[in-house]
Amino acid sequence: MGTMAAMELAAFGAPLQSVRRPVPRPGPGEVLMRVEACGVCGSDVFLQAGGFARPLPIVPGHEAAGVVAALGPDVEGWSVGDQAALYYISTPAGDRWAAAGHPNRSPDVVRMGVDVDGAFAEYVVRPVASLVRPRAPVDAPVLAVLTDAVGTPLHALKRVADVQPGETVVVIGIGGIGSSAVQLAHLYGARVLAVARSERKQALARALGADEVVPADTPDLVGRVHALTGGAGPDVVVQCVGSAAQDELAVALAGPGGRVVLVGSSKEPMRVRAVEICWRELRILGSRGFVPDDIRDAIDLYLDGRLQTDHLLERVRPLGEANDALDDLRAGRVLRSVLTP
Repeated sequence: MGTMAAMELAAFGAPLQSVRRPVPRPGPGEVLMRVEACGVCGSDVFLQAGGFARPLPIVPGHEAAGVVAALGPDVEGWSVGDQAALYYISTPAGDRWAAAGHPNRSPDVVRMGVDVDGAFAEYVVRPVASLVRPRAPVDAPVLAVLTDAVGTPLHALKRVADVQPGETVVVIGIGGIGSSAVQLAHLYGARVLAVARSERKQALARALGADEVVPADTPDLVGRVHALTGGAGPDVVVQCVGSAAQDELAVALAGPGGRVVLVGSSKEPMRVRAVEICWRELRILGSRGFVPDDIRDAIDLYLDGRLQTDHLLERVRPLGEANDALDDLRAGRVLRSVLTP
């Protein structure tokens, strides 16, 4: 089937390399996808820095959309040319977490772009079960960012925190994930408070539906947020920054009976006194990525005209500029970049 262009990580801490690789062949139950767009997110920066400690070389890329290019044996229900969003996780046959609708929780996850080659390439092979069909065509860069940049906060708010109309939600960190969390919490009928550093991100939070915006450098930030919530604190805090200090802030912000949802992940230990959790009956919840139904929900919200994505598409670059896209993200110049092979 010839060769394809790909961007390969050969050493941790090193730039990606532009390589030619054979186009992979789909096996039984697999589909060859022609990648049309792949988002570049913080997990790719984390991978490049050695955060996942997985064997190299690897082709990154897990936030992707494309069209079916070839079908492996025993694949039904799909045809060449069909558009699909790609779910980045697969699990072994019979996996009990996947059977219960929680493939992201399985200890045996195989992650596209981390454990197996991903979508920083012209083609990628995926299990047919990982394909999510939109009910109507969606522009490829939009479809790509709907998977992770929207699917991840949607999972945190809907399936982990179970946010209800009328509740108060605080979002810490208005990056690619946090900006979508603000927008989604507003759509779910919550009162939304955003904690953001820069004036640019504060303005973005307001534009996406935040009722109140609190600068991250506010003196006595906890007191300010509590004052804005009637003195008690919010019902839900969604922490979207990879920082133990921000994890601790999230716990301090939460009101009695509050749910603290950790989306941003840090390897550093957080310090929390058990008495704070017990006396306020807090729930500290982890939220890992997303599941296929989150992608479907995100697509439906977009097609219903209820979801903005322009802020996630600030830079659409050709595949060969993957290193520039990673640099932009690392430097905070964009919330997301999208590569188009």
